[in-house]
Amino acid sequence: MATIDDVAKLAGVSKGTVSSVFSKKRPISQPVTDRVLSVAKELGYFPNHIARSLAIKKTMIVGLKMPISKEGSTTQFEIQMLNGVIKECTKHGYRILLDTLPEHEDLTQFSSDPVDGVIMLNPRKHDQRIERFEQMRIPLVLVGRPDPLESSISYVDNDNEQLAYEVGSYLLEQGHRSILFLNASANMTVSVDRVNGLKKAYEEQGIPYDNVHVMNFDRQQHATPMDYGYMSIMQMHEQVPFTAVVSDTDRVALGILRATRELGIHVPRDLSIVALSNDVRLAEEMSPKLTSVELSAETLGAEAGRILIQKMKDPSTVEQLIVDAQLIVRESTRSL
Repeated sequence: MATIDDVAKLAGVSKGTVSSVFSKKRPISQPVTDRVLSVAKELGYFPNHIARSLAIKKTMIVGLKMPISKEGSTTQFEIQMLNGVIKECTKHGYRILLDTLPEHEDLTQFSSDPVDGVIMLNPRKHDQRIERFEQMRIPLVLVGRPDPLESSISYVDNDNEQLAYEVGSYLLEQGHRSILFLNASANMTVSVDRVNGLKKAYEEQGIPYDNVHVMNFDRQQHATPMDYGYMSIMQMHEQVPFTAVVSDTDRVALGILRATRELGIHVPRDLSIVALSNDVRLAEEMSPKLTSVELSAETLGAEAGRILIQKMKDPSTVEQLIVDAQLIVRESTRSL
């Protein structure tokens, strides 16, 4: 079996240079990197991750807690966010350990895995998982705002209150007053921020907020986000008047569109729809094309990775970063 000495000798470089090529601990010129990698491939050399971890007293693994839905699928937001984390962490020689356990399962297994730091999505109100990682002294960065908001917790997020305010203001300017809001789970901090933003838009224009009918995703009632959208429209269309629906995600919007087709409701003539996430491929392929909010998921992931890398170097590091979101108006909304 080839060793690091064999690679160094054949490539004409030092062992330290070979090590740096694989660990990315210091910059190595591209020609030297290419030569080392070519020789390593020729000799069948692979760096021993376990041995390296023991030597530097680090696992060089970042844990990413990203619970998947019951149907076992991931959203475009999650895929893009994961891409951002991977790109940033691999630049510094870190690998990603992906934990997809459902949110209601405890962290016993995950917290015992050998990781140097953790990125966690979708924090909840009074989330005990945050305290648990802090007790274990595992560096943690959240994708989403913690509740209560503490100055000691690092996170990246969109300004969800502001984006909900902008969506609400847009719909009000289009003449809509009665809105059905299919929000995320009630225990998620993003849900609280969205409601506050929508309320602000109504208050600013002097329109009673009781025109808004809020529902929340419930894993016990809704098998999938699409079911949530479908069931909500089928349940509410005769109970309360509404001319617009604000949807948690694009997939919830798919369920809404299915229900409107069955009920003979034309979008956007009879009902306008806005989704608070933006799967470009899905939004463009829908008929009509979906008005949605671009959350810059890959940037969120990359920034979370960057902050965690710094926090693993210096545990006193605290950074709380807001990433811009943008409303993209397509064909699923109209003015009254």
